[in-house]
Amino acid sequence: MSRGPLPPLVYKIICGRKLAILRDGAGYSQKQAAEYYGWSQSKVAYFEGATSSTSPPDLDSLLDLYKADAATREDCHRLAVLGKKNPPRRKSALRNRFEGDMRSVIDLEGTAATRSEHTSMVIPGLLQTEDYMRYIFRAFRPSLTRDQIDQYTENRLARQAVLDNADQSFWFVVHEAALRSLENVDGDSTVLEGQARHMMEALDRPNIEVQVAPFRHGYYPGQEETYVIFGFDSDPAVQVTYVEKYDGGDLLHDEKNLTRFATFWEHQRVHALGPEQTRPFLRALSRPS
Repeated sequence: MSRGPLPPLVYKIICGRKLAILRDGAGYSQKQAAEYYGWSQSKVAYFEGATSSTSPPDLDSLLDLYKADAATREDCHRLAVLGKKNPPRRKSALRNRFEGDMRSVIDLEGTAATRSEHTSMVIPGLLQTEDYMRYIFRAFRPSLTRDQIDQYTENRLARQAVLDNADQSFWFVVHEAALRSLENVDGDSTVLEGQARHMMEALDRPNIEVQVAPFRHGYYPGQEETYVIFGFDSDPAVQVTYVEKYDGGDLLHDEKNLTRFATFWEHQRVHALGPEQTRPFLRALSRPS
């Protein structure tokens, strides 16, 4: 199963990275390149950082300054065009079931080569059972209607189809707190047991790894953060981090934040139980108490 075309944001990032590489190769700083055309330095920085799109005339100006060859010029213009294209508007498209940044997350989720997620208080949406989803949605305040809970559950279950794509790799680090919070849902541990079994089944899939960070291992860097790192095997390689918040989230792709969350991820993977040590941990939670 192929991953399909990359989202516009990723094409825009690739174009910006290529411009930065060309500028470095030509021996210009951002400030020098900007001054050559009477621009502000921030204009060049925004192009390279994919904060803003590059117009064809401005792109040609930079490519002229950097003495880019014909093939490179064509490639940069192609990327700039793809970076401005709007995603398909098919009514049936999964992204159209969601709003705001979640639409971008769906685009990234379905096309990334790798997807690495850390959660501390909630089971990742791609690993949730239907019972768990309904429990979470019932807890919303103000309360959702029954129809809303049904629709949100259906949408989240539809997202999980992405796990069937063997061309993508998924890695999850989940803090024990996210599981322990299920110990007395509706007066018993049924939701917890089903969720633990479901995560054990995910571990048996060749493109999925799951690790639990147990209480006994203590605190670790970034423990409070809930985020996903999407990795793309483009040229140059691209990463985009989505940091989840209660009422939305932030899509980050600047070097400082990418480095920050990549460092968190490496610490968290080492801190957590390995996948095969996670299996008996989950098995113990899956048994009726």
